[in-house]
Amino acid sequence: MNTIDELRVLWDNSRNDDEHAFALLHQDLYPSLFAYVVKIIKDEDLADDLLQELFIKLWQTKTAIGTIVNVKAYFFRSIRCMALNDIKSRQRREVKLDAMPVPELEFSKEELMMSAEFDAGLKHLLLLKLNALPAKQREIIHMRFYQDLDCTQISDIMGIRYQSVVNHVYRAVSSLRETCAFSELYVAS
Repeated sequence: MNTIDELRVLWDNSRNDDEHAFALLHQDLYPSLFAYVVKIIKDEDLADDLLQELFIKLWQTKTAIGTIVNVKAYFFRSIRCMALNDIKSRQRREVKLDAMPVPELEFSKEELMMSAEFDAGLKHLLLLKLNALPAKQREIIHMRFYQDLDCTQISDIMGIRYQSVVNHVYRAVSSLRETCAFSELYVAS
Protein backbone atom coordinates (compact mmCIF):
# COMPACT_ATOMS: atom_id res chain seq x y z
CA MET A 1 0.00 0.00 0.00
CA ASN A 2 1.35 3.51 -0.12
CA THR A 3 -0.72 5.35 -2.65
CA ILE A 4 -2.13 8.71 -1.68
CA ASP A 5 -5.72 7.46 -2.01
CA GLU A 6 -5.18 4.34 0.10
CA LEU A 7 -3.56 6.32 2.88
CA ARG A 8 -6.37 8.89 2.75
CA VAL A 9 -8.95 6.10 3.13
CA LEU A 10 -7.04 4.70 6.12
CA TRP A 11 -6.93 8.16 7.69
CA ASP A 12 -10.64 8.76 7.10
CA ASN A 13 -11.45 5.39 8.65
CA SER A 14 -9.17 6.24 11.58
CA ARG A 15 -11.07 9.47 12.10
CA ASN A 16 -14.15 7.28 12.58
CA ASP A 17 -12.41 5.43 15.46
CA ASP A 18 -11.25 2.49 13.33
CA GLU A 19 -8.24 1.33 15.32
CA HIS A 20 -7.34 -1.30 12.74
CA ALA A 21 -7.09 1.34 10.00
CA PHE A 22 -4.87 3.48 12.24
CA ALA A 23 -2.69 0.45 12.97
CA LEU A 24 -2.29 -0.14 9.23
CA LEU A 25 -1.42 3.52 8.78
CA HIS A 26 1.18 3.20 11.53
CA GLN A 27 2.57 0.01 10.03
CA ASP A 28 2.86 1.57 6.58
CA LEU A 29 4.33 4.96 7.54
CA TYR A 30 6.44 4.17 10.60
CA PRO A 31 9.56 2.74 8.87
CA SER A 32 10.01 5.65 6.48
CA LEU A 33 9.17 8.22 9.18
CA PHE A 34 11.69 6.58 11.51
CA ALA A 35 14.47 6.66 8.90
CA TYR A 36 13.67 10.30 8.16
CA VAL A 37 13.62 11.54 11.77
CA VAL A 38 16.82 9.62 12.65
CA LYS A 39 18.58 11.60 9.92
CA ILE A 40 17.39 14.82 11.56
CA ILE A 41 18.15 14.10 15.21
CA LYS A 42 20.78 11.33 15.00
CA ASP A 43 19.30 9.39 17.95
CA GLU A 44 17.25 6.24 17.36
CA ASP A 45 15.72 6.11 20.85
CA LEU A 46 14.63 9.72 20.69
CA ALA A 47 13.32 9.18 17.16
CA ASP A 48 11.22 6.27 18.38
CA ASP A 49 9.90 8.35 21.31
CA LEU A 50 8.99 11.25 19.03
CA LEU A 51 7.19 8.96 16.60
CA GLN A 52 5.22 7.31 19.38
CA GLU A 53 4.30 10.77 20.65
CA LEU A 54 3.27 11.80 17.13
CA PHE A 55 1.02 8.79 16.58
CA ILE A 56 -0.59 9.22 19.99
CA LYS A 57 -1.18 12.93 19.37
CA LEU A 58 -2.64 12.28 15.92
CA TRP A 59 -4.94 9.57 17.28
CA GLN A 60 -6.16 11.83 20.07
CA THR A 61 -6.78 14.81 17.78
CA LYS A 62 -7.92 12.94 14.67
CA THR A 63 -11.40 14.43 14.59
CA ALA A 64 -10.12 17.97 15.07
CA ILE A 65 -7.53 17.51 12.30
CA GLY A 66 -10.16 16.57 9.78
CA THR A 67 -9.58 15.38 6.22
CA ILE A 68 -5.99 15.18 5.02
CA VAL A 69 -5.39 15.21 1.27
CA ASN A 70 -1.82 13.86 1.38
CA VAL A 71 -1.51 11.80 4.56
CA LYS A 72 2.11 10.82 4.05
CA ALA A 73 3.21 14.43 3.57
CA TYR A 74 1.19 15.51 6.60
CA PHE A 75 2.86 12.89 8.82
CA PHE A 76 6.33 13.78 7.51
CA ARG A 77 5.73 17.50 8.06
CA SER A 78 4.40 16.80 11.57
CA ILE A 79 7.38 14.69 12.62
CA ARG A 80 9.78 17.22 11.13
CA CYS A 81 8.22 19.99 13.24
CA MET A 82 8.36 17.82 16.35
CA ALA A 83 12.01 16.96 15.73
CA LEU A 84 12.99 20.57 15.13
CA ASN A 85 11.09 21.70 18.23
CA ASP A 86 12.87 19.03 20.25
CA ILE A 87 16.26 20.19 18.94
CA LYS A 88 15.44 23.82 19.80
CA SER A 89 14.23 22.81 23.25
CA ARG A 90 17.41 20.84 23.97
CA GLN A 91 19.55 23.75 22.73
CA ARG A 92 17.71 26.18 25.04
CA ARG A 93 18.25 23.84 28.00
CA GLU A 94 21.94 23.54 27.17
CA VAL A 95 22.30 27.31 26.87
CA LYS A 96 20.57 27.77 30.23
CA LEU A 97 22.82 25.18 31.83
CA ASP A 98 25.91 26.77 30.30
CA ALA A 99 24.81 30.20 31.50
CA MET A 100 24.34 29.05 35.08
CA PRO A 101 27.18 30.18 37.28
CA VAL A 102 29.09 27.34 38.84
CA PRO A 103 30.06 28.09 42.40
CA GLU A 104 33.75 27.68 42.92
CA LEU A 105 33.71 26.09 46.33
CA GLU A 106 36.70 24.31 47.63
CA PHE A 107 36.61 22.64 51.00
CA SER A 108 39.67 22.40 53.15
CA LYS A 109 40.82 19.08 54.58
CA GLU A 110 39.77 20.27 58.04
CA GLU A 111 36.23 21.07 56.85
CA LEU A 112 35.93 17.66 55.20
CA MET A 113 37.17 15.89 58.34
CA MET A 114 34.79 17.89 60.56
CA SER A 115 31.90 17.10 58.25
CA ALA A 116 32.75 13.38 58.27
CA GLU A 117 32.98 13.37 62.08
CA PHE A 118 29.67 15.21 62.35
CA ASP A 119 27.99 12.75 59.97
CA ALA A 120 29.39 9.78 61.89
CA GLY A 121 28.12 11.22 65.18
CA LEU A 122 24.71 11.90 63.71
CA LYS A 123 24.45 8.37 62.29
CA HIS A 124 25.51 6.88 65.62
CA LEU A 125 22.90 8.91 67.51
CA LEU A 126 20.20 7.98 65.02
CA LEU A 127 21.06 4.26 65.29
CA LEU A 128 20.87 4.47 69.09
CA LYS A 129 17.46 6.11 68.90
CA LEU A 130 16.23 3.61 66.30
CA ASN A 131 17.28 0.71 68.50
CA ALA A 132 15.47 2.32 71.46
CA LEU A 133 12.12 2.18 69.59
CA PRO A 134 9.65 -0.60 70.47
CA ALA A 135 10.27 -3.78 68.47
CA LYS A 136 7.15 -3.44 66.30
CA GLN A 137 7.92 0.18 65.40
CA ARG A 138 11.53 -0.76 64.64
CA GLU A 139 10.36 -3.56 62.34
CA ILE A 140 7.89 -1.29 60.55
CA ILE A 141 10.47 1.51 60.18
CA HIS A 142 12.93 -1.00 58.74
CA MET A 143 10.40 -2.26 56.18
CA ARG A 144 9.22 1.25 55.31
CA PHE A 145 12.51 3.11 54.97
CA TYR A 146 15.16 0.43 54.49
CA GLN A 147 13.20 -2.05 52.37
CA ASP A 148 11.16 0.71 50.65
CA LEU A 149 7.81 -1.04 51.17
CA ASP A 150 4.65 1.00 51.26
CA CYS A 151 2.17 0.89 54.14
CA THR A 152 -0.21 -1.45 52.31
CA GLN A 153 2.57 -3.99 51.73
CA ILE A 154 3.68 -3.75 55.36
CA SER A 155 0.08 -4.23 56.47
CA ASP A 156 -0.19 -7.40 54.39
CA ILE A 157 3.17 -8.76 55.58
CA MET A 158 2.52 -8.13 59.28
CA GLY A 159 -1.18 -8.98 59.20
CA ILE A 160 -2.24 -5.69 60.78
CA ARG A 161 -4.53 -2.92 59.58
CA TYR A 162 -3.22 -0.28 57.20
CA GLN A 163 -4.05 2.50 59.67
CA SER A 164 -2.03 0.73 62.38
CA VAL A 165 1.01 0.76 60.10
CA VAL A 166 0.52 4.47 59.41
CA ASN A 167 0.16 5.16 63.14
CA HIS A 168 3.32 3.19 63.98
CA VAL A 169 5.33 5.03 61.33
CA TYR A 170 4.02 8.37 62.57
CA ARG A 171 4.78 7.57 66.22
CA ALA A 172 8.28 6.27 65.41
CA VAL A 173 9.20 9.29 63.31
CA SER A 174 7.76 11.65 65.94
CA SER A 175 9.72 9.86 68.64
CA LEU A 176 12.92 10.11 66.62
CA ARG A 177 12.33 13.81 66.06
CA GLU A 178 11.72 14.42 69.76
CA THR A 179 14.57 12.37 71.13
CA CYS A 180 17.26 13.13 68.58
CA ALA A 181 18.79 16.39 69.61
CA PHE A 182 19.71 17.35 66.06
CA SER A 183 19.57 21.00 66.99
CA GLU A 184 22.19 20.40 69.71
CA LEU A 185 24.46 18.70 67.16
CA TYR A 186 24.15 21.56 64.73
CA VAL A 187 24.87 24.14 67.43
CA ALA A 188 27.92 22.20 68.67
CA SER A 189 29.59 22.21 65.27
